[in-house]
Amino acid sequence: MCQLPAVVSMPFVQPNMSWYHTLVSPPLTPPDSVFGLMWGMLYLLLGISAAWIFCRGVDEKKHFAAWLLGIQLILNACWTPVFFGMHNLPLALAVVALMLLTGFFMHRAFAKHSRLAAALLWPYWLWLLFATYLTAGFMMLN
Repeated sequence: MCQLPAVVSMPFVQPNMSWYHTLVSPPLTPPDSVFGLMWGMLYLLLGISAAWIFCRGVDEKKHFAAWLLGIQLILNACWTPVFFGMHNLPLALAVVALMLLTGFFMHRAFAKHSRLAAALLWPYWLWLLFATYLTAGFMMLN
């Protein structure tokens, strides 16, 4: 389930790489190959974290964490079509800012159930911070 945003996003990236390469990049923008590798690892960590929390089902105490995970996955699936497909940098910034906020609350909700699951989310949340910086940078420079 946590890999679905990548599947939804893939068709929007390759056809729009020529547009992306015309943009002025903010400092610290990694090479293109880093993004796919990072998101693949982060979705894997997110999936392991979610499996750790929900392996015994979703009870009343876990509903909020499950909702946050669902919202997070939907926002993840929306960012790439907005940025690459629509070329809408302000809306992409709004989406990634919501991802960052939701990711923060998801981390806290997961921490109530498992320190390990919460620890697995740290790289994801830090990358969201970096993605917010990059998206804001692309918006301001272009």
